[in-house]
Amino acid sequence: MRLWRGLGTRIVFSSVLCGLLGIVVAWLLIRHTARETMQVGFAPYMHRTFDAAQLRRCEAAPESWAIEVGNGGRLDAYDVATLRSRNPKSPPLDEALYAKLKSGEFAPAQPRLGSDRGGTMVIRAAEQGPCSLIQATWPPRASWRRHLLYLMLAGAVIVMALAAALGVLAVVVPLTRRIDRLRAAAGRVGSTSDYASAGDSKSDELGELSAILDDAHERIRADAAMLEDRQKALERYLTDVAHDLKTPIASLQIALEQAAHRSRDATLDEILKGSLKDVVYLSALTSNLRLACQLRDGWDPAAGDATVDLGEVVERVALRVRYFAKSRSIQLDVARPDAPVLARCYSTAAEQVVTNLVENAVSYGDPGGHVAVVLESQADRFTLEVVDDGPGVLPSELPRLGERTFRSDEARQREPNGSGLGLAISSEVCSHCDWALSFSREEPRGLHVTIKGERISNVEPAARPSGATQRFLNTAGT
Repeated sequence: MRLWRGLGTRIVFSSVLCGLLGIVVAWLLIRHTARETMQVGFAPYMHRTFDAAQLRRCEAAPESWAIEVGNGGRLDAYDVATLRSRNPKSPPLDEALYAKLKSGEFAPAQPRLGSDRGGTMVIRAAEQGPCSLIQATWPPRASWRRHLLYLMLAGAVIVMALAAALGVLAVVVPLTRRIDRLRAAAGRVGSTSDYASAGDSKSDELGELSAILDDAHERIRADAAMLEDRQKALERYLTDVAHDLKTPIASLQIALEQAAHRSRDATLDEILKGSLKDVVYLSALTSNLRLACQLRDGWDPAAGDATVDLGEVVERVALRVRYFAKSRSIQLDVARPDAPVLARCYSTAAEQVVTNLVENAVSYGDPGGHVAVVLESQADRFTLEVVDDGPGVLPSELPRLGERTFRSDEARQREPNGSGLGLAISSEVCSHCDWALSFSREEPRGLHVTIKGERISNVEPAARPSGATQRFLNTAGT
């Protein structure tokens, strides 16, 4: 169906119709020219043939009078009063030609290209009497109709072919080329690098459309550049704000932890625990916002020779989260190898990943629950696992964990103010560092988060005590 809706097909179809119309017009012109030729050339011949002597012979014997002319032609006489011939062998009078003769037309004639008669003409020979009207008829030549049919078919084919060829060469090809350039330009409007103007400078509708596309591209690029500048300015502002908030929020968290540790008032203790929870959330939010802006600005946490000891990262995170876990009556257990576990990543980015996973497990855990952080290393690989016995997530929601702004239904019910940014940032950092981040359910309840990646082994590790390969820390009661 698209073929018939195409502009080129419609133009060719229109050209063919124009060709057929041209044939019809030519046919009408041929008939008109033949009639005029008969009136101008054959009428004098009839008058010379039907002279006064022939008129007397006709009036003397109208029942048998007729004149045979060359090539099968025939002259017959008719009475103007009755419009009939007394010769029974004469054909009927052409009343349409007589009407033209009566209206004043000289020797009206009619070529009959499709009948047994090649043509008919009527002239006035006398005012009245049986020979007052003379009608001349002549047959077509032998095989004339067959030749005429061949001529019409050949003319139709030639005219249609010429019309279609001219339409294609003069209209379709140039027009489709211009439209292809416009379509290519329209598909790239607003593109930063591969936009190419159609370059159509003709003063018609397509030329105007080309200019409109160029103007639209320039406006879109200008607006996009302005929005990009605004976004970069906003990201720099957020980065600066997050950096400036980091220190006072950390100080506030320490102060709340100390106040809650020394408090002996149960009501005040609950208020301090709620405030501590909010401070932990604000600290994670500002850190994640800053890291998100850096990633959006093109920063690669695995670029260059960035190296981090994941064991030290796990220890720092555990020490920082220990009181938050205690305030929620959640036991936080950490296990890591004594030897360094080196990986390709900037320390701040790796620490934020681990912080997000651990704080997420503590925040959504139930009082009296457990969170375990286990770091293991093989010859050239490492595995970091964060396991909790909290409510977990539905199986259908597991594939969406790590998407920005996505939060499970359980998370929304427990923490309405959360943003879901932490897991998304962790997922993005892991992707930059070629680490595999995965989520699974623990049975009967809980969430199991696993990070697997390549361990750097060509860096000489620091001296460690021999013997113990794992250290188990229970930080909940520290």
